[in-house]
Amino acid sequence: MNPLIRYRLLTILLLGVLTSALSVVALVQLLTTSTAQRVERARDSVVEEVDRLSRAPSELSEPSRSTLIAMRGGVWTADTTPPSLPAPLVEAVRSVVAKGRAESGHAVLETAAQGGGTLVVAARRVADPAAHGLPDDTVVFVAFTVRPLPSLKTWQKIVALLAAATVLLVGTALYSVVTVNRGAAALRSSLEALASDLHAPVPRPSVRELDGIADGIKELANKLADARVKEERLARELAQNERLAALGRVAAGVAHEVRNPLASIKLRLDLALATPSAAPLPAAAQDAIVHATSEIERLDRLVADLLVVAGRKVGPKGHTDVGELVRARVDALSPWARERGVTLQAAGSGPAIVDADALARAVDNLLRNGVEASPATGRVVARVEATDALVTVRVEDDGKGVVADRTTELFEPFFTTKPSGTGLGLAISRAIARAHGGDVVYARADDTTCFTLTVTAAKPRDVRRAA
Repeated sequence: MNPLIRYRLLTILLLGVLTSALSVVALVQLLTTSTAQRVERARDSVVEEVDRLSRAPSELSEPSRSTLIAMRGGVWTADTTPPSLPAPLVEAVRSVVAKGRAESGHAVLETAAQGGGTLVVAARRVADPAAHGLPDDTVVFVAFTVRPLPSLKTWQKIVALLAAATVLLVGTALYSVVTVNRGAAALRSSLEALASDLHAPVPRPSVRELDGIADGIKELANKLADARVKEERLARELAQNERLAALGRVAAGVAHEVRNPLASIKLRLDLALATPSAAPLPAAAQDAIVHATSEIERLDRLVADLLVVAGRKVGPKGHTDVGELVRARVDALSPWARERGVTLQAAGSGPAIVDADALARAVDNLLRNGVEASPATGRVVARVEATDALVTVRVEDDGKGVVADRTTELFEPFFTTKPSGTGLGLAISRAIARAHGGDVVYARADDTTCFTLTVTAAKPRDVRRAA
């Protein structure tokens, strides 16, 4: 977590606590000052009243009567208690009266009264008791109770609520600091983990703002992971294209150097068979010439396949029912497959504009791979499906498939897992499919291996034109 953010949050906390504390102190001080002022005013009034009554005690016709509202006054003589005083007031008055007798001036006593108020009592000896027909030890007293403000309880509740709000503010601020700090630490840890693994989990902090940042980090990591996968795929494709370009240059040279001699040899063999002579060639020689001619054609197809892998175009295209083509290849390879104990099956149909010979070679490669990978009593199924855009040929077998860490090399030229393989079959099949606007992909699900070959489907106008 950035220290500045932490310090800002702590500063806000301290300012909030200081503001609330000062508010509580100010309210308490205001209430205390107000009460003290009222007591002080009551003290002055009581002293003023007792001084006046000490000079004119005759105004007190009764012991509990006073000329001021809410005040109790009276004359105390010979330690007698005025009968009208309530019991809680008697002891306070007796104490201040005794003090007033002992002093020449007035005596004042402040004490707590019932109900939370303050009792202020003042006493003073009568200035000239004989003139008023009173004993010499006569004392005049005045008592006044300063009662709490009517709104004191309301203010006390306000102070209590303000104190509770301060405590809540402190708790909330501390919780926020801890939560933000914890969430930021979790995000920092996740960033460190993502630096080495873009698929590392990103925790979701409880703070909503940090939660949004976590979602952004997770989305960014996913995009970076996808970009890395695309980059690796492009790097593989670039390396493959470079190899294919090199292969293309080699294949072009080989095609030029091999095709011309092969064509010359084939021409001479064809002439040998077609030219009439007095002594016809023996049957064995004719068979040898036919076999040599077929081998020359196979070599020519191999050169053509190398040129396709290297990026050269396929032969002329025409309307073809891919389902019929696949069934024809299945029928042609079935005897060979039965010798290995494998059953070949075909299903489905779909029209496409393709080079039938090239597509047949691609399908042959996939069927042969399926048969060679299948165990005895296994089964290889070729299913043809058509959509508006593509015709798909799925070749499924019961083999073990390819080791997972080598699947990226499957379509590399000269890659093979078979001791006698050339490693060109799948590369040729993919090159032929891509030359027809499709592709060949590998997948492994449950115990089934599937190679999917796609080519561009024939449009309805293409079908009508071919018809």
